[in-house]
Amino acid sequence: MFTPPLQTQYMNIFFDESGQGSGNDKPSTMGGLLIPDIVYTSPELVELTNALRTGEIKLHWTDYTGDSKQRKNIENAIKVFSKYARYSKMNVINYNRSTLDSRYKLSEDQGSQSKKELSKREKSKLINYATLMIYTKIPERIFYGLLRHYGKDVYIKTNIFIEKEGKYEKYNLEQRLMENLNTQSLYRAEQFWVEKCEMVSKGVEIGVELVDLLLGIIRLIINNKKIPFGLSLEEYSKKKLKGSYMKTSLVIDLLKNNEFNNFLRNIKYFEWDSQKELNLVAFRDYLDLFMATNFEHFNPSLFNEEGKKLNQNRKNLRKRARIWR
Repeated sequence: MFTPPLQTQYMNIFFDESGQGSGNDKPSTMGGLLIPDIVYTSPELVELTNALRTGEIKLHWTDYTGDSKQRKNIENAIKVFSKYARYSKMNVINYNRSTLDSRYKLSEDQGSQSKKELSKREKSKLINYATLMIYTKIPERIFYGLLRHYGKDVYIKTNIFIEKEGKYEKYNLEQRLMENLNTQSLYRAEQFWVEKCEMVSKGVEIGVELVDLLLGIIRLIINNKKIPFGLSLEEYSKKKLKGSYMKTSLVIDLLKNNEFNNFLRNIKYFEWDSQKELNLVAFRDYLDLFMATNFEHFNPSLFNEEGKKLNQNRKNLRKRARIWR
């Protein structure tokens, strides 16, 4: 006999993607951030949303290359979010679609043939089923993972917000996701329901902007590029490393916030390479590797006088080594 749950909780899920998976733009990631509605409507988060909508602040990870105002805005947004991070959940999928595209070409479907002699207008109407799969199944898995397993005495009702994008509109992402998730909930006897799934423009919901920032930070940690510290900004510019240096420096500072550090350690992070199952990976391992690569910036002893001398001696030794090469 069915027993109704004792309580209903209202949630908001925010979705974004980062990276196209080609060239130097790997990895490709999609992420969903779940924040309880009672938390999302707290004064500090509402204030951030209002600041976005009035244009007082702008948040976009790829645009940040060192501007002090942008850095302050990002730091403040993460600082505010960190206060509520313990009440939030995030699922991220790192995917590789190259094998998927290769398999799709075997079908000889028009949408899989990139070199067909079609007009731009004709191509825009074609459905590429590999793209359709990526933009429906992966977000669906992210949302489903965030909404299930709350227990028999809790019923979850949620609104989903996705940053507006042309390809999402082409594949009717809002309707597909809402229908798939709700039918899945009924089929698997889960205790959730999606009341609304909508696309919003950039600068409207702080939740969407937070996913953009979080995915940018996560991708930087995964890439873990060794950036030389101690150069002038002119030297970084000449080496075409200024943007990477400024982003890395910012992430190092953000990770010194224990609440934010703990949040990243506990995200559900999956990797998918066109196999049947998602592979759950401990993101804390990627995080520890990043912090180990930059350990000098996380070791408090290196910030006292003795540590500073030791650090300077290391720099001098490196300079001498370069001279003798």
